[in-house]
Amino acid sequence: MELREYTIRLAEPSDEAQIQTLFESDPDYFRLVQRAPPGPVEARDLLSELPEGKDHRDKFVYIGFDHNAIMAVVIDLLRDYPSDQTWFVGLIFVAPERRNMGLGTRVIDAICEHVKDRGGQAVRLGVDRGNVRARALYERTGFHFIYERERAYASGFKSIIDVLERAL
Repeated sequence: MELREYTIRLAEPSDEAQIQTLFESDPDYFRLVQRAPPGPVEARDLLSELPEGKDHRDKFVYIGFDHNAIMAVVIDLLRDYPSDQTWFVGLIFVAPERRNMGLGTRVIDAICEHVKDRGGQAVRLGVDRGNVRARALYERTGFHFIYERERAYASGFKSIIDVLERAL
């Protein structure tokens, strides 16, 4: 995956602590979507959790670093989910200080190009209904509503997730 001005690579288990630190830099995001601050194993869960029927050959967690080698972006992608040639974005996390500068749009475009180059025909993602800024970003970048579902978090909180898709 390529993103101008950032070095992007696949995350490794040794990156877990740095990803966790990035997540902890934005407790407001976690309070918005799961009504609790980030738990102590958010990064570990991101690196290891898979939906039923998928294995780690289909999961790609990318991390992006700026020119100062500071982690600024985390991207979670799942190939051929929920169907062949559709890739699912589990997470796009941009460091709080990097938001509102066009980076989110560039990340989405890079994901779509990456997926298309690998034979994907669509990108799908879920957005918490309360995360109106993210929803607006996804709609501006060509995603459209498909359906809604309920999600339960470890905190016990349940929320409505709108599932969106962008054809490539």
